[in-house]
Amino acid sequence: MKVRIACILSLAVVINSIQGLSQNLSTIDSLHFTLNQKNQSQKDEFEILNAIGFEYRYSYPDSTIYYCTKASKLGKSISLTKDLSKPLSYIGLAYAAKGVYDMSAQYHEQAIQIAIDQQDSIQLGFGYNNLGRMFFDGGDLVRAFDNLILSKNIFEKLQEKSGLAYVYRSLANIYKSQNDFDKAIEMSTQAYQLRKQLDDKRGIVSSLLELGLIYQAKGDTKAALERLRIAHKVAESMNDKVTLAELKQGEAEILLNEDAFEEAYIKATEVLKTVSEVTNQKLFIRASLVKGKYLLQQKQYSLALLTFEDVIAKSKLAGNLLYEIDAVGNAALCYQALGYGPKSQALKNQHDILKEQIKNTDLQRQIERLQFLLQIEKKEKENELLKASQIESSSIISAQRFQNRMLIILFISVTVVMAFFWTFSRKRKIINQKLQVQNEKILKQQNEITKVNEDLKKQNHQLNDLNNEKNSLMNIVAHDLKSPLNRITGLASIMEIESALSSKQLEYLQMIKQATHAGSNLIIDLLDVNAIEENAGSPIMSTFDLNFLLLDRINSFKVSAELKSIQMEVTSTLSSSFKSDPDYLNRILDNLISNAIKFSPKKSLITISGLMEGNDAIIKVADRGPGFSKADKGFLFQKFKKLSARPTGGESSNGLGLAIVKTLVDRLNGEIELISEQGHGATFVVKIPSL
Repeated sequence: MKVRIACILSLAVVINSIQGLSQNLSTIDSLHFTLNQKNQSQKDEFEILNAIGFEYRYSYPDSTIYYCTKASKLGKSISLTKDLSKPLSYIGLAYAAKGVYDMSAQYHEQAIQIAIDQQDSIQLGFGYNNLGRMFFDGGDLVRAFDNLILSKNIFEKLQEKSGLAYVYRSLANIYKSQNDFDKAIEMSTQAYQLRKQLDDKRGIVSSLLELGLIYQAKGDTKAALERLRIAHKVAESMNDKVTLAELKQGEAEILLNEDAFEEAYIKATEVLKTVSEVTNQKLFIRASLVKGKYLLQQKQYSLALLTFEDVIAKSKLAGNLLYEIDAVGNAALCYQALGYGPKSQALKNQHDILKEQIKNTDLQRQIERLQFLLQIEKKEKENELLKASQIESSSIISAQRFQNRMLIILFISVTVVMAFFWTFSRKRKIINQKLQVQNEKILKQQNEITKVNEDLKKQNHQLNDLNNEKNSLMNIVAHDLKSPLNRITGLASIMEIESALSSKQLEYLQMIKQATHAGSNLIIDLLDVNAIEENAGSPIMSTFDLNFLLLDRINSFKVSAELKSIQMEVTSTLSSSFKSDPDYLNRILDNLISNAIKFSPKKSLITISGLMEGNDAIIKVADRGPGFSKADKGFLFQKFKKLSARPTGGESSNGLGLAIVKTLVDRLNGEIELISEQGHGATFVVKIPSL
């Protein structure tokens, strides 16, 4: 009986300390068998019910809720003094898996409160970690980070390695979501090292898989495959088929990205033999996508189409937009190859609409990422201040302890010699009075420190409120404005294509598209300016044909120029081997050429020239527009400053283009000069060095 209890408790500890890769059916069967044995103690039954509920949390969260609810009632009935928070924490995980985050938060908070009441530090650590994971899944990165740090502090004080490994992996997921791959690798590596010390094979496989995914996201395919192959060897020694299938799928996706279609197909086929849409739907969909892409590459279009349509249906049912987009795009290619043009085009349109949804989501995540980084920076500064305060407090306490020791020594010494030297008693009294004054000063200082800390807390709350208001404003700009404008443009385009409209109606549609396009461009420019200012890193330098780049950018504006009957005269002798950032130069040329067309009168001339002066490229863009006044030149290159000139063809102007140009030229260590008189056109001269 004691052996069986020890086994059950060990199993519960292992399950509580790792994040399972998938549902382990063999473990569940074993636990059900043990549960049905007679002569089971109620404490044993409580642990087994929790263990079953934990195993069901991903594939069958309703079963987790059922078994853990039973465990919670049983624990209360037998008045457990520890672990009573565990089933509530697992129920919180199940609701998070179902996407019901409000219920998940309620159960996690109940679990944390019970752990506090029972003084159950280990379960309190897991409770904060699970709550942090729930906030991460729900997209609230700041509260996720706060709870994970609380969990980390608890496990560090307890020196609980399994709990620390669990938290490090959770933190790795947060840093990975923010594209901070070096920090994510550091956290995941710490989790891996702890699990090696514990000889936790399942946890080792989990950490290696996480490391492989981080390296792949970072773009280091070689390192990613190396981690997955090590994990594969460990999983084989465990004979865990589901874990092996997860690893094989990771290898298949990496091989597919490297165009190793045959090897990827073999791995995916092995995965499909192990899992089904019932046992692990997400893994089944991923493997099916690899299989479909292999069949498409082999030109087996009909078989590939059947696979992609099955993935589309299952992805819609599961609500997984990324897999649905991938399958829709590939299904469109199959229909096109099979000669079904209308069906292919319909799927392409659907693909574009889904991608637009993803773009909006990605934009919102980018804004959240920026806010999260600001919040982390602020918290790091707060931690530094707190550490400084703790050091100062420690110094004061140490000084007071020293003084107290000296007082004791002095008191003993005076007592011993008091019979012989009564006169020393007066000196002792004076010394005691001085020490009392010092103690009062120290107490006063401590009260002042406490007050300062309270003031800092109030200021932190105010800063949080301001950040929330800022988040709301950015969400309105990124989602509530841009997404509706894009939908209006899309609907106008569909009406233009599919409806038999009169010329007047077509003119109105064109006006709608122009207005929404102008609004969308304004939002994009605003976000671009913000992104450029936030991303103050070094340009990405490469060697390219600058002459070709200039001619290519000019050709892209020929249609815009022809619409206003503007002639563009080009002379260029730029270098064919120029080293700089081509993306920055593209943005600079696009803004200067588009501005020249925008502010030039119809049937006028724009001259563009490029030449080399040593290692410097000199590019000039000259128009015959209204030019710049003296007042205009005072506001040149400033954001949101609309100058006296107005577009000549009804185009929009938001005053951001020249500000972007100036920023990018400065980052390339270049110079920009304006030559203009009001009423006599304008010439912009850009000088960029080849590095």
